[in-house]
Amino acid sequence: MQIPEPPAYDIDIQSIIETYQFVARGRNYSEGQPLRISVRNITDVIEAHPIAICRSLLDPIIFAIDDMVLAEQRKPKSDG
Repeated sequence: MQIPEPPAYDIDIQSIIETYQFVARGRNYSEGQPLRISVRNITDVIEAHPIAICRSLLDPIIFAIDDMVLAEQRKPKSDG
């Protein structure tokens, strides 16, 4: 099997990933279940860690990443 070349480093993509990681660390929970990330969660992070990507692009990307992460966490675990 041929291993594909890794993608080129992109500062904007890296900034989005880092921002998501900060936002996810401040995630709220209810009865032990993770809640979806809110605009307020993103705003709190952006105020402390500014990013050079406009909010009209950033917010939908953060929400899409969060939806994928939560969907993966909700999948039933197989016993391997």
